[in-house]
Amino acid sequence: MHTGIFERPRLAKAGLLSLSDFSGGEASAFPLTSTPPKFSALLQNCMYQAGRMKKIPGYSKVNAATCGVELKSGFEFRKIDGTAMILVAGGGKIFKNIGGVLTEEKTGLDNAAIVSFASHNNLCLAVNGVDASMKTTDGVNWTALGGTPPATSFKIHVHKGRVWHLERTNKMLATHSALNNPEDYTTANDAGYIDFKFVLKKGDELMDIFTYLGYLVFVFRNHIAVYSGQTPSGVNSNFVLVELREIGTNATGTIQGLGQDSAFLTVSGVKSFQQVLQTGNLNVKSLSEAIDPDLLGELKTASAFASAHYLKRNWYLLKVGSIVHIYDYVNKCWTRMVGADVSGMFTTADGILYLCGNGFLYLYDDGWDFAGTLPIWIWRLSWLNLMRDGRKAEPKIIQLTAEPDQEIDIEVQIAYDLNNPKSENIQTIILQPSNVTLIDSVTDFDAIDPFDEILYSETRIPLFGSGRIAQIQFKNTSNKPVNIVDIVLQVIPGGF
Repeated sequence: MHTGIFERPRLAKAGLLSLSDFSGGEASAFPLTSTPPKFSALLQNCMYQAGRMKKIPGYSKVNAATCGVELKSGFEFRKIDGTAMILVAGGGKIFKNIGGVLTEEKTGLDNAAIVSFASHNNLCLAVNGVDASMKTTDGVNWTALGGTPPATSFKIHVHKGRVWHLERTNKMLATHSALNNPEDYTTANDAGYIDFKFVLKKGDELMDIFTYLGYLVFVFRNHIAVYSGQTPSGVNSNFVLVELREIGTNATGTIQGLGQDSAFLTVSGVKSFQQVLQTGNLNVKSLSEAIDPDLLGELKTASAFASAHYLKRNWYLLKVGSIVHIYDYVNKCWTRMVGADVSGMFTTADGILYLCGNGFLYLYDDGWDFAGTLPIWIWRLSWLNLMRDGRKAEPKIIQLTAEPDQEIDIEVQIAYDLNNPKSENIQTIILQPSNVTLIDSVTDFDAIDPFDEILYSETRIPLFGSGRIAQIQFKNTSNKPVNIVDIVLQVIPGGF
């Protein structure tokens, strides 16, 4: 049974401190010496799943040979007949993945601009805020988008049969096409625009646009405007502003739909759009409340952002600078991906997650390394009170229960009283898988003990030193999975 959020681990009469609830995820929002034990001080390339602390999966290269530029965005262009293709962009170029080869199909674009993609019927549309809007039907032949779309369109979005553009030149203008015609921006009573200077008298800057449960949502730096209706312009317009909130985002591309909700990055953390919209409370707790001190610190200097919704693992991924923060919205806990080559990310209609990197497109959830680079897995627990009355204690043994699929090395270290660990408190152990009888070789099924179907590995690790509080860290660098089930700490009162 999981302990309550503020309940300390239980010190039994035999001096056993059991740490079996890891469900809180990473947290930096608590005082160091009073963090609830279900939270961890650092989860680097870890993930909490089914009561275990595991290693996040890795990724593999889609293209074996580098494409020569840093890829920053991508898109699955899926036609009405089901035909699909993967397009990626970066370094002033657009590539098409053809059998694991990224082929240059459009060149001469601005090197630094990030390409935004969308599809409308059998057209793939692309904008980057600098070059003219583009279209293609096959990912190979790119031409200018017809009509008069904004010259500096940087974000493109399709909503109820119309293509919407946000632009760099007029930062308060949202332009839309005629119904079912992405190349018509002039037909009266059909195509048109919304000029938000008449809505937001104090001014603002449009940053993003998305659809939420049939509503069209415009996200500014300091506001969110929610519209209902089918026809946005003309004498028959039924577009109605239904909500206006004084909260926004400073990063384009960080909004992701999560089923009946959407997550978006604000200057005060990651918020639930559903909570903000339904409660009207702009001070509603952040989804990122547990990691806000770290996250808000990173936002002060970060200039590179990206996000994705990975439904297979119920993840909202948010790249801030060089770190990819991961929110498990089912278990409501955070972790982080560190050391990965990630400049952008996107998912397909089939739920596949792709990562854009320096010269390579990566397929996520494939293997246990980062395309040949060994991830550094670190699980650093919160500082633990060794005795209820605050006395010093001497931890003697850690009993670590795991389910290793392969033999792996784990570095174990323990520190006391907010100090760094001493050399004698850092050691490496080997976790080995238990012997298992393959099901195909079983001849007497009546002899099988069902309680032996899960084979645990229990390892006892001697400890040295003493203190009032202690912090334990586990570390692994490998291309193998890690799966820790339980930790029991044997403690004796006393120490110097």
